[in-house]
Amino acid sequence: MSWEPQLRRVRQTQSKLDARLTAYSQYASEVAHETQRDNGSAPSHSVALDMTGSGRLQTTPTSSSDATSMETELQGLLAQYADDIEGLAASVQDDPLLPPSHTQMHMIQRHRELLVEFERDFFRCKTQLRHTLDRQQLLGHVKDDINNYREQNASEIQGYLQERTHLDRSHQMIDETLDQAFATQAEFRAQRDILSGSLGRMQQVIAQVPSLNSIIHLISRRRRRDTVILGIVIGVCIVLLLLMGVRR
Repeated sequence: MSWEPQLRRVRQTQSKLDARLTAYSQYASEVAHETQRDNGSAPSHSVALDMTGSGRLQTTPTSSSDATSMETELQGLLAQYADDIEGLAASVQDDPLLPPSHTQMHMIQRHRELLVEFERDFFRCKTQLRHTLDRQQLLGHVKDDINNYREQNASEIQGYLQERTHLDRSHQMIDETLDQAFATQAEFRAQRDILSGSLGRMQQVIAQVPSLNSIIHLISRRRRRDTVILGIVIGVCIVLLLLMGVRR
């Protein structure tokens, strides 16, 4: 391929590589910035390359696969740029009668220097991005462990709270039972006091009426006498019945 077509091809590859590498660098910087801003937590969204070739940025979820896709494309562009530069250098050797000019050699050298700069920037951004993604992954695992620990503790605390609620209900039932027992005891004491008062008043009445004791004593004696008489009569009747039965 002649010099001019090859030069246009080199410049197209350079322009495309520069746009993609700039977007990749901004992507890596944005991921690192969001990681620091979120105090170590993985950002929910970050900046990625626009794969349509416009070189603009778009927001996509941060993931290792996104970074791998970008890096693969950039590596392909770097290899293509290197091949195009070599093709450009070979194009000036096509005509041995026309040696390369100073401008052509300077341009080839400049593109080689740009290739070295692109490779250096790509390696720097790749290292930064990989470090950030590894840190996100590590912090994500730590966050998951913390959440699992909190969930386990929350379930244990919930169990403790339920047990405490049951104990509180049991204590409340015991308190109610004790209150009922104390109320019943107080009622028994009140009835005992009433009975004691009634007995005391009866004793006072008996003490105030001396003849009442005599009457009660006489009634008791009469009852005992009637009982004795009734017993004698019954005994005599039984003896008579026995005698009559023997005579027959």
